[in-house]
Amino acid sequence: MSDVKTHDAVRISPALIVLLSLLTALDAMAIDMYLPGMPEMAAALNTDAGQVQLTLAIFLAGLAIGQALYGPLLDRFGRRTPVLAGMALFSAASFGAAAATSVEMLMAMRFLQALGASAGLVSPRAIVSDRYSGGEAAKIFTILMQVMMIAPVLAPIVGGYVLGLGDWRLIFITLGLLGTAGFFWCAASLPDSLPAAKRTPLHPRSIARAYAAVLKNRSYMLYTLASGVALGSLFNYIGTSSFIFTHFYALSPQAFSYIFALNALVSIAAGFISVWLLNQGMSARAVTIVGLGIHAATGLLLAILLAMHAVTTVGFTVILAVAMGSLGLIYGNIMALVMQNAGSSAGVAAAVMGALQYLLSSLIGYLISLFPQGPLSLAVSILLCGLVAIALCIRVRRA
Repeated sequence: MSDVKTHDAVRISPALIVLLSLLTALDAMAIDMYLPGMPEMAAALNTDAGQVQLTLAIFLAGLAIGQALYGPLLDRFGRRTPVLAGMALFSAASFGAAAATSVEMLMAMRFLQALGASAGLVSPRAIVSDRYSGGEAAKIFTILMQVMMIAPVLAPIVGGYVLGLGDWRLIFITLGLLGTAGFFWCAASLPDSLPAAKRTPLHPRSIARAYAAVLKNRSYMLYTLASGVALGSLFNYIGTSSFIFTHFYALSPQAFSYIFALNALVSIAAGFISVWLLNQGMSARAVTIVGLGIHAATGLLLAILLAMHAVTTVGFTVILAVAMGSLGLIYGNIMALVMQNAGSSAGVAAAVMGALQYLLSSLIGYLISLFPQGPLSLAVSILLCGLVAIALCIRVRRA
């Protein structure tokens, strides 16, 4: 067997970073590419918009469940085989969704598609953690997060373009082809960074011990909860910003798309600043707390200005861009801190982190939905998420 796929030869080359980034973005592509085709799907499948929107909720549930399942598989079979299985499942389910004749079949295919995409979320975290820790890991995680931030901007554009070439089924065919290309790229280039000697048996008792060890690790859990709260702030922004800009500020959907893209670009720029700070010797923990501080401060500033009716549309947009941009300083670094404190079961640790992030984000979204939606509630949620995440990070040192 060629040693190209062995642990000793594994290094995070630029080509491998690109591959891991694309795997990380696969779920975002699957979520956002089909959004433009939702109305057409409802008509074609003889159902209502609510049923089609439910396929998105089912996909998100599949991501949470899939990440929990892949953790033990990554620690038992290594990093390479589960990814290949996930890509194969994603591709097959995408083609199955394209052939759906009912909304129920589409829901089932979307759930399987999410299970496959979960491999692309969990495995890059484990692979990076196998090779690096601290600042070096933070740099690579920051790059992965930059791709994750830009994917939701590009995916609807790509989906709209594909929809212009055919009907909604072509979107899923395109996703299936992307998954197939990803499968062959992984088969040719993805190394296995976990040596056989470090693999754990796939036994219920061993799996339970691995999950128990991770869940009892206080530093790991505090950083994981902080990352989930920060991600919840992002998802709340994604879920409410369109309504806020079009309803409260009377902007067109096209103008909002430009603002959404601007915020993603600011976050990407912040990611480059994060890497620069790490290269200057600043720790991942320090960069994380600075980012969270900026996030909370912009939320407080927005809340005060909105309460005083002293902010214009431009002012609100600029301050919000800084708030969302600060996430570029946070995600890569806090992910490195989580995995650095994970112990030996990187696969299980990556799975628990992903599952808890999505569960916390959903809980935060639900809690925020109980209050009237508007610019002030968004500002307050940014402030609170920032403060809670800072408090959790500070408690790590006391743990």
